[in-house]
Amino acid sequence: MHSRDGRNPGDHIGQKEIMQMRIIAVGRIRERFWQDAASYYLKRLAPYTRLEVVEVREEDPFKEGSDVLAHLGGGMTVALDEHGESMTSLELASWLQSRIVDGCGSINWIIGGPEGLSQEVLDRSDLQLSLSRMTFPYQMARIILLEQLYRAFRIIRNEPYHR
Repeated sequence: MHSRDGRNPGDHIGQKEIMQMRIIAVGRIRERFWQDAASYYLKRLAPYTRLEVVEVREEDPFKEGSDVLAHLGGGMTVALDEHGESMTSLELASWLQSRIVDGCGSINWIIGGPEGLSQEVLDRSDLQLSLSRMTFPYQMARIILLEQLYRAFRIIRNEPYHR
C-alpha cells in the first residue's frame, strides 16, 4: 500500500507522527484471561500508536452513552455496532492508512456493553463498524478490535503477520 506520493504510509508511523487512539469501552474486563489478551495486544501496538483505554460503568444505554461521549477526544469516532459496515482486515488497514495519509491525528473506538450503544453515540460516530454479523461478549469484542488494529498496522508497514 502506498500513498499518493509513492511512499509507504507506514513510513509516517514514527515517534513524532504516531497516531493517537482511544478505546472507550462500556464495562470492565474482570477475567484474567481477557486481561492477559488485552495486555498482549496493547504491548504489540505500542510501536505503532499511542493507545489509551477508557472504561465506563455498565448502566442503562442512555447513561452509558453520556459517559462515552464525555470521554471522546478529537479526531474521528468509530462505533462498533452489529449493523455497521463490514470490512476485511485488508480493508480496515486501507481505511486506517487513508486516515494516516490524510493527517487524521486521532481515532476514538467505541465498544458498547451488553445492551449495545445508544442512538446518541451512534449518531455522533463518523463510522459504524461491524466486527462480525455474530454477537460477541464485549470483552471479546475489545480483544478482536485490538488484534485487528495490530494486524492493520502490520499490513500498512508491510511487516509479516500470520494469516
